[in-house]
Amino acid sequence: MATVATLRDLVSALVDSAADGGELSGIADDMERFFAEISAADDLRGVLLSTVFSPEEKKAVAEDFLSKLSCLDATRRFVLLAVEMDKVRALLGSEDLVLRRLADAAGVVSAEVTSAVGLSEEEVRRVSEALSRATGKRVEVSLTVDSSMIGGIRAKVGDRIYDNSVRTQLERIRGVLSPS
Repeated sequence: MATVATLRDLVSALVDSAADGGELSGIADDMERFFAEISAADDLRGVLLSTVFSPEEKKAVAEDFLSKLSCLDATRRFVLLAVEMDKVRALLGSEDLVLRRLADAAGVVSAEVTSAVGLSEEEVRRVSEALSRATGKRVEVSLTVDSSMIGGIRAKVGDRIYDNSVRTQLERIRGVLSPS
């Protein structure tokens, strides 16, 4: 439990530091790149998670890796502190949590939008703007096409679902027209 609490404290400090320095977006981008690159680098991950290498050796390897990523200084300090405190395993297991905390602090939410057909860039922009108005946050849209839908769209933002699909509209009409 101490690992989770300590990592949570580190992430909170990163978010606070990023917000104070106006670097939330840059640090979020850095951490996305960090997680993507380290998931593809089995050797690097092996060294950082190994009990064979000393903390100093792990820190040197991490420093080299981070310099190749051209990370912001705050990102570099955060990851190196996680290495120094032997919290790499917890960090790698908390990718979604870290990225979500950074996005939340930046006022950004992700929306999973499903439509019957592919949407143009203009349509995606309009959907994003409508969801931004509804949530009060900047919305990043990921689009999925579901050919089983009759038409319309369905959007999932966090635990809220906005359903403007033709099927749902027809069910509402059926509910209004059918005798109680």
